[in-house]
Parts: sequence; structure tokens; C-alpha cells
Amino acid sequence: MLPSNSQTEAQQIFNYLSRLVAMANANRALMDGTMEPVRKIIEEADFVCAVWQDAKRPYGVGTLTIKGATLLRNVSANNVGVRCLVDAIPCDSLEQALALQGQGPKADVLN
Repeated sequence: MLPSNSQTEAQQIFNYLSRLVAMANANRALMDGTMEPVRKIIEEADFVCAVWQDAKRPYGVGTLTIKGATLLRNVSANNVGVRCLVDAIPCDSLEQALALQGQGPKADVLN
């Protein structure tokens, strides 16, 4: 059994991923086969993740930061919270998510 602080962390991760999946699922209805809905999501949010099903990842969810890596680095470095608009884009695979990474600010990637 995991220590109680690990259970709390695991629950926080699960809750975070659940919210991202819900956002991505809601945005799936906006997808019209063009890049315009994707561009709009990226433009209007401060932090955007690509989300896809991945049985090899924890909780079966793969994520990739599309926009907001600099924001995350600053929050982590300064140990402060910020208010920001978070959104998620549904993807079919890691490859599709990687292709979307080029749609965000060029210097705004984690890896």
C-alpha cells in the first residue's frame, strides 16, 4: 500500500487528468476537420494540453503540453500559483499531439 501522501498525489494526478479528458471531450464537438478550432483553443488559453488514449500511460491517458510550458516553469521556479485559462485538445495519438506542438509558441515546449 502507498503512503498516505502518495495516495493524495495519485488522487491529484487522477483528478487533473480527468479534468483534461473532460475538456478534450467537450472540445471534440468543435472539431470540423480544419485547424481553425485547434488554433482558436491555443490562442484563447494560457495552458493547452493535447490528450489521447494511451494504455501504456498512467490512467490510460497521454498528455503533451502544446502551450504554457514557460508558464509552468515560472510557477515552479517561483513556487507560486497563478490564475490561468486551461484547455485541452483531443488527439488520436502521440504523433498527432507532436504535430500540434508546432502550432503553439515556438519556444514554449517542455522537451
